[in-house]
Amino acid sequence: MAKRKNVLLILADQQRLDTISAYGMNPICKTPHIDQLAAEGMKFTNAYTPSAICAPARASVMTGLYPHKHGVVDNFTCIHDDIPLLGECMHEAGYYCGYAGKWHVTPDKAPEECGFDEGKPFMGYGFPGSQVFPSLIFNQPPDNEPNYYELYLKEHGYEGVDVSHGFLGDNPALQIQEMFCKHEGPVESTIEYFVAHETKRLIDKAKEEDKPFFIWANFWGPHSPSIVPEPYYSMYDPADIPEHPSYCDDLLDKPYGYYLSEKMWGLGNYGWKGFQEIAARYYGHCTMIDDMVGMIVDKLKAEGLYEDTIIIYSADHGDCLGAHKLIEKGAFTFDEIYHIPMVVKGAGTKDNDSFVYLHEMMPTILDIAGVKPPKSVDGESVLPLMMGEQESNGRTEVFCEYHNHFYTHRQRMVRDLDYQLTFNESERGELYDLKKDPYQLKNVCYDPAYADVKKKYLDIMSRYLKELGDPASTWFHRIKEFY
Repeated sequence: MAKRKNVLLILADQQRLDTISAYGMNPICKTPHIDQLAAEGMKFTNAYTPSAICAPARASVMTGLYPHKHGVVDNFTCIHDDIPLLGECMHEAGYYCGYAGKWHVTPDKAPEECGFDEGKPFMGYGFPGSQVFPSLIFNQPPDNEPNYYELYLKEHGYEGVDVSHGFLGDNPALQIQEMFCKHEGPVESTIEYFVAHETKRLIDKAKEEDKPFFIWANFWGPHSPSIVPEPYYSMYDPADIPEHPSYCDDLLDKPYGYYLSEKMWGLGNYGWKGFQEIAARYYGHCTMIDDMVGMIVDKLKAEGLYEDTIIIYSADHGDCLGAHKLIEKGAFTFDEIYHIPMVVKGAGTKDNDSFVYLHEMMPTILDIAGVKPPKSVDGESVLPLMMGEQESNGRTEVFCEYHNHFYTHRQRMVRDLDYQLTFNESERGELYDLKKDPYQLKNVCYDPAYADVKKKYLDIMSRYLKELGDPASTWFHRIKEFY
């Protein structure tokens, strides 16, 4: 029997596709280590998250299911009982399973209760710098005691490290979360370094166990607040970052919730210069994470494990980062948050432009281990696409969903290479002609010239809602003729 490959899944949080320089979309932000993985391996150019909220997307990786099926519809709900989990399946397949970093999968269970042999996760919302950095306003610490990052700082002599230069919006009702801060300590005292350090420890542990491993490493960043030290804090000049083509959006033809989200963050009065400041630190965060990836790769090489390991680098979702004057993610289905990076080293060497989903990592990783999901999942293994054994999966569009984040707003989206239709349950619909309007500025949902196009995509959405047993189906089918 051939030796089974190790699997290292590295998931960033809220990282935009265009910050991975291997995709050739952004000449400023640099990610040389991830680029090298792409050069040795391959990348998917049309990978999408099933939902642009952290926990729903991560729970989908764990289950292979859409959020409305696994139950995690926001950052606080739990995976339904009796759903097979990726960690459990890999453990049963004889893999050593380790977990590092942000958990944010299901709040009622720790990694050890989901099949992982061990790990030091950040439970709950889980920002480990909260209540550790004295000057940080953002206060969402891990639910678990102890805070493993805090212990790491104490053990390595970094106790008391702090932050400065906190940047907040000017909404007086939201003075609770910085967009970025400067980390006043060495790189070795950062959260991202801790995650890389833990990943290296788990690699050692797996080697001791003499088993193939599945390690899931989860960086906090570049999710805000982007807390980065020098040289990354000053690595990118804000003035060099050009205005995003959709920053001019007045949002007048969009759902009203988009306008409210823009106002909530309180960044409008800063103009594009404010987003330049935020983006410069966000880019620095991306490059720091890239260096942490390089450190993990060096560890695999030093242990003689690199050639036997499939490395998958992706993100749970992206960040508007000034697109449409918005920041972060929420009830808006723009490409900047749904279209994600997905780089694979150790399988094939040919890029693939098939539509694939983040939640298909569950059956794919099981396929690498030589097993099938014990129950049906939404999607299929993309290992044949990774290996270059298959040029296309035949998928012509993607279907994505949103339920709840800052406010409850069921939202469904279908998208192909030509058009995107968004069903906003209690708001106006959205239809974008992506060939003419790639930045989704002009909503043509109610333009008579697009009536036939709208009907076509409403029919496509109808098919997905019925086939998936989506609870949004009832209302959609009652009102779609009037939508």
